[in-house]
Amino acid sequence: MNWTNLGDALRSISTRDDLLTPYFDDLYDTVDDDGQPRTEKIDQLAYHLNSTQESDYTAIFERPKVLHNEKTGKWVMWWHADGRTEPGGSTYARSMAAVAVSDSPAGPFRMTGAFRMPNRADYQACTPYAVPGQARDMTVFQDDDGLAYISYSSEENYSLYVAALDDSYTNVTHTTERDTLDVNQYSEDGRYPYVFADGTPEAPVRGEDFQIVKECGHLEAPAIFERDGTYSVIASGATGWAPNPQTYYTTKNLMGEWIRGVESGDANETVSYDAIPDGGDGLLSVGDVRRSTFGSQSTNVLELEPGKFVYMGDRWNDGASDSTYVWLPLTVGENGRLEMHNPAAEDPARYGDGWDASYWDDKGFGHGRWKALTAGVPETVRRGTTPELPTSVPVDVDGTTTPVAVTWSAVDTRVLGPQTLTGTLAADAHFTAGRSFQRTIAVVEPGIADIAPEATVTASSRNDLVGTIVDGNATAKGWDDWTGNGYPRDSWLQFDWGTDRTFDSIVVHTYKDGPTATWPSRVQAQYRDASGAWIDTEVAATLAQDAAAPAPVAVIDARSLPAASALRLRLTSEANTWQSIAEVDVWGNASAPNVCRGGDATVSASFHQTEWATMPAGNACDGRLNTQWSTWTDAGYKDTATFTLETSEIHRLNEVRFTNIEGAIAGVTAEYRAPSGEWAPVTTAGAAPTVVNGTESTLSFSTVLATGLRLTFATPGSYLKIPEIVVPEAGGIARITPQLTGEANAAGWYRDSVGVLLSHDGGDDVTVQHRTDDGDWTTGVEFEVSGDGAHSVDYRALWNGDEVAAVAGSIDIRIDTVAPLTRAETSNAALLSRLMDPAAVREAPARSTVEFTATDATSGVATTEYSLDAGTTWTTGTSLTIADAGDHTVQYRSTDVAGNVEQTRSIVVTVAATPGPQPEPTGSATPAPSTPAPSTPAPSTPAPGASGAPAGSGAPAGSAGAPAASSGTRAPGGLAATGAAAPLALGATALLLTVAGGALLAVRRRRA
Repeated sequence: MNWTNLGDALRSISTRDDLLTPYFDDLYDTVDDDGQPRTEKIDQLAYHLNSTQESDYTAIFERPKVLHNEKTGKWVMWWHADGRTEPGGSTYARSMAAVAVSDSPAGPFRMTGAFRMPNRADYQACTPYAVPGQARDMTVFQDDDGLAYISYSSEENYSLYVAALDDSYTNVTHTTERDTLDVNQYSEDGRYPYVFADGTPEAPVRGEDFQIVKECGHLEAPAIFERDGTYSVIASGATGWAPNPQTYYTTKNLMGEWIRGVESGDANETVSYDAIPDGGDGLLSVGDVRRSTFGSQSTNVLELEPGKFVYMGDRWNDGASDSTYVWLPLTVGENGRLEMHNPAAEDPARYGDGWDASYWDDKGFGHGRWKALTAGVPETVRRGTTPELPTSVPVDVDGTTTPVAVTWSAVDTRVLGPQTLTGTLAADAHFTAGRSFQRTIAVVEPGIADIAPEATVTASSRNDLVGTIVDGNATAKGWDDWTGNGYPRDSWLQFDWGTDRTFDSIVVHTYKDGPTATWPSRVQAQYRDASGAWIDTEVAATLAQDAAAPAPVAVIDARSLPAASALRLRLTSEANTWQSIAEVDVWGNASAPNVCRGGDATVSASFHQTEWATMPAGNACDGRLNTQWSTWTDAGYKDTATFTLETSEIHRLNEVRFTNIEGAIAGVTAEYRAPSGEWAPVTTAGAAPTVVNGTESTLSFSTVLATGLRLTFATPGSYLKIPEIVVPEAGGIARITPQLTGEANAAGWYRDSVGVLLSHDGGDDVTVQHRTDDGDWTTGVEFEVSGDGAHSVDYRALWNGDEVAAVAGSIDIRIDTVAPLTRAETSNAALLSRLMDPAAVREAPARSTVEFTATDATSGVATTEYSLDAGTTWTTGTSLTIADAGDHTVQYRSTDVAGNVEQTRSIVVTVAATPGPQPEPTGSATPAPSTPAPSTPAPSTPAPGASGAPAGSGAPAGSAGAPAASSGTRAPGGLAATGAAAPLALGATALLLTVAGGALLAVRRRRA
């Protein structure tokens, strides 16, 4: 519609003589000045330009790409140049990349080279059929810095490469002067790519000159582009003309490491491109129900404007020249994930006639890498209830997190099992509205599980497809009853467990396989009774076969079905069509947990089948009877085979069950790995089982605590084939180990609340309880003990409601969080007599003594210590004698048995010595003058404000916490009493307190 035909940019030839025409002579100088053909050049050009099918050496031109080189001013075209290498041979035998140049994008382009491309030295690592330097499906990419690159599928399409081009864009960076492969490469200037990275100075280096995007991935049709510093390459699987679910890889450095999708090392990193589930990292298309990249194969990605990319894909018509193109928008989702959409399928009313750039307006367009932080989104929801979903979620954009409003897709809580929950974000400062992300929420019912994967599944036809209906992918194409001789319109799917199961519900996910309603009009359940007969039931669902509607999901209540060992779904269709089923869930009573399927388990085997089919040990622990571990080989059978289960957690084990279905097992033994890491044989309970094919065998042994189990199967002259190995967790409990947070001191005391974890080896059938200080029993394994004092914690386990006496026990926990309290007291008899008789003359005291008394209410006092006059040394003791005159600061503190250290306290003791007896000074703190001054008798009542102790002290007179004598009042005999409290009058009350507490020398109380 919007294109103008400017003619042929690059011409091929139909005959050799075409090269003699003026058009080609002007381009290639095929005729010399004398009018004679340049035969050798013409032969070389004809080999690469003759595209007629009848030619002995037919040349093929595919996937042309053009770049403009600003340095040279040239337009440079690269294309996949293939063709025959011998008459009648394959037209894809050459595997080259050819290049041409022009002064205009419309041409004419002149071919300057047809080359093989760089390869690693071990280019046959993926397949022995690879030829050196192959370059098949290819593309080119020009970076913002002007450097250009070529990407190509090589090694028989097994490995996808990217290589740097030289400054002219017409060759790679490392070249040689001859065709070292002797494969009729063409070079106008005589330079050919140096193919092998063989370590020589002239050779290309992986990681510098070329890189392999994916080794052994069987990919083709690359398309490279860059967004916000991330390079992406979209690639298709190599499936001929048939489309497939395409994948993509990303990197920050074209010559660096590439990863599939955007999540390095996730579950989809190494699986085949067509095994990535819908919504999985690395799957390109969204809503691609036929998993065909909307019926296309990538060829290019166009940047419409910064950040808005358009996918261009070939819609092959078996390779016919009139094959068309598909143009679809690419959006960038969470974590930078690429998402390709089909607007016409998403919104037929809006985009049924086409789409334009407005598509991005409500698709969260913006720049930066973002991630929704959804810790508040529940992972499960009970059947029939409504999940509580947040109205906004924190969204991280390049390291900055802000809350953004979100709306959620509906969850059908009638249907058990996992469902995709889509959140759509409102606009914010960086993005328009419409960013979407997916989370998985499971609709659950306690005790109910999907038991369909545990069954042997068969069908009325096409049994090669039955495994796809129990593979967990409810949106991909699965089984159908199509035949080339008309449609049965009455088919069945059968699930056989071999033992009775009870049923809750059946969910049948149908599949729309084309423009018609390719699903049943009725699904009816039948069960097999004890005689082996199939019994019809009224458990059924009727589906409308409306081709304009999406494929429906049938939800069938199966609770009225009796317990049975097998179930059959009868599928009938009123329309003349095949019936296609994506997935079947049969919800019923959950099986006992299998340790080898636990999240902490890994399994391995000494050997497994790799020919015709790969059947590793993991197949025996995937819960699916349709997959098996096999040791079959055509190179000589192994006499023994070992199966090893290893776990990171400790498990109680006492048996293992399995059913062999092919080969012959002569015997089986087992050994276990103890928590110490040592392996030892189990003690078998009874005789070892005789293994009969098709019958479950059980090896029983004494219960062990294990982190591993190894089974050794004797298969002399034969092999084994086991669908499932069941290692159940043994019931009961063998131990409870209390673990306490923090650490008690040497005396066994804690100085804070204590967290308790009752670690045990019991399973889900065990209840662990505890009680503190003979209180009520409480269920739980984690709790806290608090409060000062000695506590007794009892614990026990209940198994099937009965106490397991062997594991019951108790622990003592002693807690003291409060430090001791210390009082300091002083005493002196000389001061007491002076206070009783102020007129008396006494000899000055020679020293003062401080006594320390400490108390602690819980663990008791361990030590008391003091320090004199800001000294750095602390001395342990309960008394201190001071002989030196002057003011002395005494610091003191105590520590209790639990280790609590009291806050340091202090007192000031003043000891002032005089030469000898002298007259009593009157009202002065200094020596009296030669003529005594009049004096005022001491008041008989305390001075105002002197009667109370300092706030909060509560200490008696004479102690560090008691009221002090009036500051600056020197007692006769050379001792002065000083204090921080209000002055104390020496009245009758003070005398009585002094007598009771000892003579007060001089005390000033303060805290350090």
